[in-house]
Amino acid sequence: MSVADLERISHLPLSRRPGGAGWRRLRLALIASWRAGELDRQLAAGAGRGTSALLAIRGQRLTGRRYRARVAAGLARAARDAEATTYGFSAAVRPDRREVIAARVVLATLDRRLRAAEPVSAQGVALLELLLTDGTSPLYRPAEPGALGSQLRAAAAALEPPAQHHAGRVGQETPG
Repeated sequence: MSVADLERISHLPLSRRPGGAGWRRLRLALIASWRAGELDRQLAAGAGRGTSALLAIRGQRLTGRRYRARVAAGLARAARDAEATTYGFSAAVRPDRREVIAARVVLATLDRRLRAAEPVSAQGVALLELLLTDGTSPLYRPAEPGALGSQLRAAAAALEPPAQHHAGRVGQETPG
């Protein structure tokens, strides 16, 4: 393989002009990655993906199959850690054992929903991502008993895409 071949396969297929659409998309994707926490909070609060290009890019990433599987794995890991009787040395914040065990059924339901092929909303995935990544969330530090279960049920409800995405299904009327 020649150096020219390596150069061709090692570069992203972007426009050759620095101001091209490919460069703009890459720039926005990098900014969305850097500001992921802030964008997740906005999406979790109900900001629509159509509000800005950054929210659209972050929402698309959150609802992708790979990211959904990553969130499902994080929830499963929290459930496993809560059921473990001994812990190794770690700097990671441990999940609240009682809360996670009490929410075991909701966690299993969320795992199946995230791994399913049906579409999910960015708001629901963002809510779950914030639960997993915020060390002060009810997953780790519940303010009151049942707080984790409540937030997980709210995230499960928010995972369902808006009704407009379901228009045209059998048994539903479509405007016209």
